[in-house]
Amino acid sequence: MPILLPQSQQRLMRWKNGGGVTCEILRHPAASTLENFDWRISVATVQQGGAFSIFPGVDRSLAMLAGNGVALQIDGHQQRLLPGDTALRFDGELPVQAALLDGAVVDFNVMTRRADYTHTLEALTLSGPTVLRLECLAAVLYVVRGSCHLTQEQTLHAGDAAWFAATERSCIATPAGAGVQLMLVRLQQVAAQPPAIASATASATLMPSIEADMMPPA
Repeated sequence: MPILLPQSQQRLMRWKNGGGVTCEILRHPAASTLENFDWRISVATVQQGGAFSIFPGVDRSLAMLAGNGVALQIDGHQQRLLPGDTALRFDGELPVQAALLDGAVVDFNVMTRRADYTHTLEALTLSGPTVLRLECLAAVLYVVRGSCHLTQEQTLHAGDAAWFAATERSCIATPAGAGVQLMLVRLQQVAAQPPAIASATASATLMPSIEADMMPPA
């Protein structure tokens, strides 16, 4: 059974660069800091543009939940991100500047430590009972709008989340009304790379790195 993370129990924090406040849904390990976490999921309300915090060695995903979007400059390249767009993925060490297009926005952020973890981020709209395939090390389900039932005893409302362990291979999310929107994060551990074998005649080829992901102001 998943662990429920009500919005009322999520932690409000200053961004790493001091430029705003984020609502931290979950950070692992729980006792980690912004310098050494394995993975972190949060939601931020952004009321002014500015520079993103720098997170060396971290992959990030950023999705717009509300507002009119942002114009981003990532390592010198321009990118607009609007609500409904596919989540944007980028390296945490890259310099990023954000400008609001028309007023405040709310964004959803995922970060994973590149050497050890990777993640995917999926936006879902429920029209009826839906089987969510998890099949990962851990998964986090976040309710953007509306309410949904996971079991008869477990109901999530907007701003709430649920944390699924690796033993949870799937779940059924049932909307409690129309227009229910969710974000589903799946987390995996990066497979250990075999050490290179040195010899006079041959050398081992390391495994390719697993695809990574990213996130925003935190």
